[in-house]
Amino acid sequence: MNLIGALLLFLGLSLGSLYLFPSGAPQLTDFALIGFAGVMLVMSLGDERLKVSPFALCWGLMVLWVVLVCLGWTLVMETTSFFRPAQFFLFNFLVGIALLRFLGVYGERAKAIIRNGVSIALLVAGSQVLVQLAMGVNRTTGSFNNPNQLAYFSLCGVVVLLMLDDFHPRMRLLGLAGLASGVLGILAASSLAAMGGGVLVLIGWAMANAKQVKHFARLLLLIPLLLGGVLVANISSDGQVLRNLEARMDRAPSKVDSVYEERKFDRLMNFPEYAIFGAGEGESERFAPYDGHEIHSSYVNMLFAYGLPGLGLFLLTIAIVLRRAPLYVWAGVAGPLIYSTTHNGLRSTLFWILLVICWHLYRQSSVATSRQGLILDSP
Repeated sequence: MNLIGALLLFLGLSLGSLYLFPSGAPQLTDFALIGFAGVMLVMSLGDERLKVSPFALCWGLMVLWVVLVCLGWTLVMETTSFFRPAQFFLFNFLVGIALLRFLGVYGERAKAIIRNGVSIALLVAGSQVLVQLAMGVNRTTGSFNNPNQLAYFSLCGVVVLLMLDDFHPRMRLLGLAGLASGVLGILAASSLAAMGGGVLVLIGWAMANAKQVKHFARLLLLIPLLLGGVLVANISSDGQVLRNLEARMDRAPSKVDSVYEERKFDRLMNFPEYAIFGAGEGESERFAPYDGHEIHSSYVNMLFAYGLPGLGLFLLTIAIVLRRAPLYVWAGVAGPLIYSTTHNGLRSTLFWILLVICWHLYRQSSVATSRQGLILDSP
């Protein structure tokens, strides 16, 4: 195994929850992951076995369209502000493709590195959550800059850990601690969207384990352990976790009533012509009085900023990833996707890592299954 690439990947994942700089600025994890992508690129030079998968092709076309929209509006508006959002898409694509190759070459060892790195990142965030709960913070941020970042990272991290074990978590101390920290992060952030997504992940987990007695027994054992960890956190913080949840539930009706304006969906309704080819993500004063903050939805933002081609390629990428996955994986991945309806999660590297892992695991298993069937059917 390439030790430099493995070390950079492990560092990048382990530091994924540690935010030392303002949101939108490069963090320590970004430097490690771009170094990992560079190492994998060098290793790929001259490799004649490389093939472009449908997933990588569709994702690449989406990123290309984003760059073209940004370039077009840069020429029209004579400003470079449109390229800042495009950098996130390009960065995540490079890291994702590098990870796809790493998984393809190193298999189980690569999965172990990802599992340990994500678990450590969740533990880093979880340790800060416990400190903030003890201080009586209403909505904890963990080691992030705001609660929504904590909630989304925790949700994606839990799904990644579950997928790496095909939704049958093994009794590993680090992995179980990572899962417990992820659950705590979702609850402590008091994000209604993340908790709704977490319910879908739990349903996927139950679906995957309900058919076999051994796995179902393990499920019955793990649920009390995870809930017990959350209960301990609630008791140690004098009930702050429960108070945060009650406060958010009380606000749920008002948040639903104001979602149209609060999430900036009114921008699309008042400027529908931009949904054809996209308005880019910059110079939002063009949309006064509906400017202000960005659109808080991955899907609506893709439609408004990058038009029907951008949204279509994004949805097609997800469809390709999930096409051969079992139903319980659909339910698990639906958790972050549901969250993205009221939050823009496309800049999160862990979300794209989740899609890469899903494609690698369930595309490979389906290919292996089909080959085995051909062998059994042959005379």
